[in-house]
Amino acid sequence: MKKKLFSLSLMFSCGLGAQQASQLFEMSLDELLNVSVTTPGKFAQSLDAAPGVTTVITREEIQSLGAGSLYEVLERAPAVQMMGSFFYPQNLAVIRGMQLTHASNEVLILLNGRPMRDSFTGGENFAFFTAFPIDSLKHIEIIRGPGSVLYGSNAFAGVINLVTLEKQAEPKVTLAAGSEGRQALELQSGWQGEEGNLNLFFRGFKEDGWQFSALDNGAQPGQFDAGEKNHSLLVTANIGGLEINALHAYSEQDFWGSVSSWTSGPAQDERQASSRRALLDVGYSLEISEPLTLDLNAGYASSDFSHYNYDASSDNYLLEAMLDYQMADAGRWLMGGTLWHQSIDTTPGLSVAPIPAFSQNWYSFYAQYQSRNQTPLNWYLGTQINKVENVDANTEFRAGIVYQLDAKQGLKLDYGGAFRAAYAVETQFDLIICCDDQGNNRGGLRGNPALEPEQVDTLQAQYFRTEGGHRYALSVFYSELSELVERQRAADRVLDFVNRGSLDVYGLELEGRYILDASQFNYSYSYQKNKNHGVDDFSLMPNHLVKWSYLWHGSQDWSAAIHHTWSSGFHSNSIRNPNTFVVNPEPGAYHLLGLTVTRHFQIGTKQAELSLTADNVLDEDIYQPEIAGRTINSHPARAGANAMLWLSIVL
Repeated sequence: MKKKLFSLSLMFSCGLGAQQASQLFEMSLDELLNVSVTTPGKFAQSLDAAPGVTTVITREEIQSLGAGSLYEVLERAPAVQMMGSFFYPQNLAVIRGMQLTHASNEVLILLNGRPMRDSFTGGENFAFFTAFPIDSLKHIEIIRGPGSVLYGSNAFAGVINLVTLEKQAEPKVTLAAGSEGRQALELQSGWQGEEGNLNLFFRGFKEDGWQFSALDNGAQPGQFDAGEKNHSLLVTANIGGLEINALHAYSEQDFWGSVSSWTSGPAQDERQASSRRALLDVGYSLEISEPLTLDLNAGYASSDFSHYNYDASSDNYLLEAMLDYQMADAGRWLMGGTLWHQSIDTTPGLSVAPIPAFSQNWYSFYAQYQSRNQTPLNWYLGTQINKVENVDANTEFRAGIVYQLDAKQGLKLDYGGAFRAAYAVETQFDLIICCDDQGNNRGGLRGNPALEPEQVDTLQAQYFRTEGGHRYALSVFYSELSELVERQRAADRVLDFVNRGSLDVYGLELEGRYILDASQFNYSYSYQKNKNHGVDDFSLMPNHLVKWSYLWHGSQDWSAAIHHTWSSGFHSNSIRNPNTFVVNPEPGAYHLLGLTVTRHFQIGTKQAELSLTADNVLDEDIYQPEIAGRTINSHPARAGANAMLWLSIVL
């Protein structure tokens, strides 16, 4: 090891007890390999029948592989690259290499089907990735490809739906103390009654952090410990027909600063970026007649982002109504509409407030038909019309077929359009830096209220097969992105937001899951290539990703898991900025290896387990391009070798 050996921590955590571990492989192979999903069509259907390309990460995989956060769970998903920037640490889930900015607004995150967007940047998501209580999850559904026809803005490169437990949660408690100052407290419990159920999950986690060391934009050395503080509270309930989702998530991350400089701004130990995200959504299904249901949802979401230069907050009210008409074997119609009211404000810190207080309304209407006949061929067709203030309405389309060749295999052909509307930081930002000795502006950033939505059109095809405990799928895709929002230097030296970017992305994805006796092997390979006006690899994302994991539950007393990711290297920042300063190591290919060993036992009558998890076992130095300002070529991306000791007790 180049750095320190693993340090150990003591953690009481939710995990698989001995009984749960033994039940993992008691499900039928069909249930394990062709699971039911709701995200692709907004209703439950098998993975084979669902439109588009979808991956499911099960609860058993999440817990067996020893992930400590949602960020780490998604890191193991096919064709997903998790990363951040020096300004937004741990903030990005990049699908199919479509990384355009350090705000995560190309991928939409859902909680039980309800969108979690902020109207300030549209993608300030690190509180979700680091604070969300993953022990609440039943599974995760990941759509690769557009989803805007049903879900609206941000469902651009993909959709991630966090599906929580429906049954009563077992009471459990979590305590932690560990390496790099890690400490945690986790609690969960559930109640079941005649009128329904309610589950509660709490997670608190903090660490002093790993050493972030780099040269800055003046080639000056510096370092800090990349620590964090996170806490969250999640309440889910189904009471008297009301579906309730309530989430409060907070994350404070030590960060480099608003620019890649050790000297610009306050002292380094006073630099933190914090995000507070809250969601309350209430839904109700009204049965109008036997085949016709009206689904109503009313939601409130707030976001607060803060660092030393300014604070930004938004309040969001979302109303959605959807008619669901089930025509037995004839098919299923969905028709709905949304109203999203946004209110945004900023307050000054060391800098002036960059956005004056304002509010706006966004509207949408959508419809989709999906056939449900007993013949091998089924099809679907959908559209959404969106109206954003100050710009013309835009329309997106979706169409495709699912052809079941026989009981074991099938084909999907899918076309989808999607959009990503510009948010407040792009339309209303107004921060001009004045002036030099001649009275000219020295720089700044200026919003553009007339920005058109970014557009993507994707054509994809998939072949899938299930046989003998093995399911695999091979997908190919081509995406054409247009009207991308970029920054352009104006005559007065201020950067303006403009629609001028384009990107062509194409690639293939192979993923599979193999189950034999008491073990499970998952694997994936993904390849993507992208071009911008003839410039290759414009997004800078790695072209190749190989991921695999092996889970073993061959004993009531012991289980083990190993997971591995190999990534080819990121591409040079000079592709995006020829004037980038090359001061740090260029990002190269890397291996990310993790291990988990678990001992299941009982304390009296209570189930318990003791798990040792190790991450980045090979102690790789992993670098990524600097994607916030693109002034320097790279910076460190994550911690070196580390390990945790987990103890789980069911109360």
